[in-house]
This record gives sequence, C-alpha cells and structure tokens, in this order.
Amino acid sequence: MIELIKKHWITTLGILFLFSSFTYFLKIVFENNWFPAELRVLSGFTIGLTLLFAGFSYYRKNQLNTCQLLTGTGMSVVYATFSYVAFSTSLNWPYNITFISVLSLTALTTFLSYRYHLRGLIFISIMGGLLSPLFMKAEPHHDWLLFAYVLILNVGALYVSISKRWIELRAMAFAITVLIYATYFIYFEPLTWGRPFFYAASFFATYMGGIIYASYCEKDRFTGWNLYISLINAMLFIFWSIYILGSFEITFTLPLLIVGLGFMATSAFIYYLSDKKPFPAIIYTCLGLLLFAISASNIQPMSIYGLEYVATTLLWLLVVISTYSIGRFTKTFELIYVSYAAWLMLIIYWFTVAWDVKWIELLGIKYLPFLNAGALTWMALAAFGFYGSKMEQAKSPNLSTLMAIAANIIVAGLVTIQIKNLWTAYDITFMSRALAISISYIVYALLIFAWGAHTRAAAFRAMGSLVLILTTAKVFFWDIAGDASISKMLFLSIIGLLTLGIARINKYWLDKEKAEAEAIADQHRPETE
Repeated sequence: MIELIKKHWITTLGILFLFSSFTYFLKIVFENNWFPAELRVLSGFTIGLTLLFAGFSYYRKNQLNTCQLLTGTGMSVVYATFSYVAFSTSLNWPYNITFISVLSLTALTTFLSYRYHLRGLIFISIMGGLLSPLFMKAEPHHDWLLFAYVLILNVGALYVSISKRWIELRAMAFAITVLIYATYFIYFEPLTWGRPFFYAASFFATYMGGIIYASYCEKDRFTGWNLYISLINAMLFIFWSIYILGSFEITFTLPLLIVGLGFMATSAFIYYLSDKKPFPAIIYTCLGLLLFAISASNIQPMSIYGLEYVATTLLWLLVVISTYSIGRFTKTFELIYVSYAAWLMLIIYWFTVAWDVKWIELLGIKYLPFLNAGALTWMALAAFGFYGSKMEQAKSPNLSTLMAIAANIIVAGLVTIQIKNLWTAYDITFMSRALAISISYIVYALLIFAWGAHTRAAAFRAMGSLVLILTTAKVFFWDIAGDASISKMLFLSIIGLLTLGIARINKYWLDKEKAEAEAIADQHRPETE
C-alpha cells in the first residue's frame, strides 16, 4: 500500500483538483441559473457517459491506466449529477428514484472493478461520489437521503477493498465519510438527538464489522492499518456521542456503556480469530474500559435517590475486575496491583454514599434484605476482595490479609445497612435496631474467628477480638442502658451463646498452634539414649 501511495498520490491529487474544479463550475452554473435545471442534469449525464465510453475505448486498446482515469472520472461526474438531483431544491426528485439510481451505479462500479481488477476505477469513482455532497451542500432536510447515499458508497467500497485487499480504498472512503459527518454535525442543527446518533452509530458499526472481517480475511492478526482505522473509528464515535448527546443535555452513559460492552465482546471474538494473540484483543478491551470509565463518571441523578451511586460503583467495579483480569491473563502484575488500589478507593467512595441509597419495592414487597441493589453492590465489592485475598495468599500473605480485612469491613457495612433498612421499612418494635446490630456484629466476629482458624492468619484473631471488644462496650454502655425488658434478657442470652462459640473457636485455634509448636520443637530436640 505504501508503494502504491508513493507512485500515484500526485496523480490522485491532480484528479481531485480537476474534479473539484469541475464540480465548482457545475455549482456556479446551478446557482446562477445559466441553464434550465433539466439541461444541467442532461449535461452532467452526457459528460459522464462520454468519459465512460472514452475510457472503454482505451480499455480495448489495453491502456488500463488511461481507461481507469477516464472511466473513474466519468463515474464521479455521474455521481455529482445524482448529488445535484438528490439535494437540489428546484428539482425535488423522489427519494426512492435517487436511492435506486445511486444503488445501481454503485453496483455497476463495484462489479466492473471487481470483475476486471480495475483498482483505480473504483478508487476515483468512490472518491468523487463521496466528495459530491460536500460540494453540492445538502440541506438539513436531506439528512436521510445523505445518510443512505453515503452508506451505499461505503458498503461498496468495503466489499471491494476486502475482496481484493485494496486497503487504500477503505482508508479513503473512511476519511471522506468522516469529513461528511463532521460537516453534517457542524452545519446541521437537528431538532432531536435520535437521528444524528443513529447515523454515527451506523457508521461506527459498519466500519467496525467491516474492519474485523477484513482483518480475518487478510490474516493480518488484526494489526497494521486495520487496527489503526478501527481505533480512529472508535475514538470518533466516542467524541461524536459526547458531542451529539451533550448538545441536547442528554446523558450519554447508556449508549457508551452498550458500545463498551460491544468492545469487550469484540475483544474476545478477535482473540480467538487471531489464534489467541493477546495484543489486538487488549486494545479493544482497553477501549471498552475507557467507555465504562466515561459512563461511570457521567451518571446523572435517577428518579430513585441513590441508584446513581449503585450504577457508578458497579461500573467502576467492572473496570476494576476487567483490569485485574487483563493483568492475570497477561501476567502484568502492575495491572493487578492497580486494580487492587482502585478497589480500595472504590470502597472508600461506596462507604461515603452507601448510607443514602434507597431500596426498590419488588412484587409488592416493601423491602427484601440482601436482595436489593445496594446489598448486591456490597456483596460484589466483598466478593472481589475475598477472591483477591485467596489468590494472593501464597505469594503475598500481607496483601492477602489486608484485602481480606477490607472485605470483612464491607461485610460489616452490608449487615449494618440491611438491618437499618429492615427496621425502617417494617417499623419493627419487638427488638430495638441497636440490639439487632449488636447481635449481627457478634455473629460477624464469630465468622472472622472461623475464617482466621481456617487461614491460620493471626491478623483475623486481632480483628475478631477488636470487633468483639467494641461490640461488648456497645452492649453494656448503650444497648442495655435503661429499664430491663424480656427482649434485653433474650438479647444478652444470644450474645452470651455466640461469645461462647467464639471462645470455643479461639481455644481450638490456640490448642492447634500449641500442638504444632510442640511438634516443631520435638523435631529439633537432640536425641538422647
């Protein structure tokens, strides 16, 4: 492709200047009404057909370069005439006639170039056809026709460029189409966001699918020019989405989130198509993560107060998990540690806002503890911490302990919030909320001691002891203050039984450590006869 550009770029530039000059001449003629509209259209078709027949005559003489130059220019003139017919305010041709005409001309162009290997013919034709709407200046009410016109030419260019592996054709069509879209977004003022966003999404999807298929057919392992065009395509769509939706004060979170998920799915697809080469898949995964990050940072307040915090936290957690997965997959430990740090910062964010998240009534049930958006967020954060702690247990015991402690703190917050909301939702009076929270903390301390006994980490004994001491202080100085009651008696009984359970686990833990220490000492004691 580089050699082809070096050889023909000056010729292409000259043709571009000549075509631009001819198109501007037509525009001056049209704007000054030098000839009747019907005569202008007839002149355009006549010039185009004349060039086509002249090119055919050179083809019979086997002079392919001159043939492609004349025929491509003739096709461009016909495209320019169709553009005038389509976007002129004086002729008002029916859209379906223009659509069928452009479709037929593109089909003819693609057939001739494909059948007879005329690389220059389709390049000049598509270039002239795409440039024509820029010179003719389509009006805002022509947006549907302009979109269909551009889409037809791009599909034809993609088909031939993929079939013949003519990369310069798709690069040229992509670049000019970007220019058309930029002109559309700058000079048109749509009343709603739906149509311009649909145009941008269609352009993005067309080239994303086309480039992926081209990379597969060309066996370039999704690198090189195809990767470059796909990255530009993705960045343009991100920019256009923000620009379009921002102009209408509409959050672009959901569309970008959908595209981000599409990138993640595409990365898995590319990974298997490229014989499990990680580089191109990682590029698309990073793009997906970028979109998730942009989406998470721009979530607007929702009708149910606090749900925006849930959505933001879950999106960022998805970014954290994806970063961690990439680090594990590529054995890039820096990414793994970055994901851990991001997780800790996300916990701090969640703790500052989680207490205000409201619940949603489901199936007529006012509140379902542990089965609501907030609880699921708590559990997802804790699950990542416990999983990371387990993975780091052998290699980094201190880091493993830190993550497990953080995950246990999340569990404590989860239990506290669920009891608080449960008592608020159903106005429970048979036991105070403070007593219920204290019981849950004792159960929590019991679980910490059990986890410590399982993992043999002394830090959990310290953490469990701290929770037990603080909860005991809360019980005696806060919970049972005031008059005696049956509920307080039952509460103290439950607390006592749970504490005995903790003591049992702690004794088992200490006895096991003592036995192991004695066994080690026996191994090192010198033998005596």
